[in-house]
Amino acid sequence: MRQSSALDILKTGQNVFLTGSAGSGKTYTLNQYIDYLRARRVPVAVTASTGIAATHMNGTTIHSWSGIGIKDELTDRDLTNLSRKQFLADRLKDTAVLIID
Repeated sequence: MRQSSALDILKTGQNVFLTGSAGSGKTYTLNQYIDYLRARRVPVAVTASTGIAATHMNGTTIHSWSGIGIKDELTDRDLTNLSRKQFLADRLKDTAVLIID
């Protein structure tokens, strides 16, 4: 699939899993999509699983954005504590598009 086709699919607002080999243009395409969303003032959260990947998109790690932090496992107590954090509820409510690279 061409990058322009992938971008057109992203613009539909559907849930999308974008995959490809290294250097195939996934991050480039996502950055184009992020620019598209921001130009339209769509609230977008840009995250990645690692700090290095996050820097390629001027984002943050998903564990930082979600308030989880770095953990080997999440306990029921952790989940209860997260559910009580107002900043996290506000962040989730105010995010129209979540990108995880």
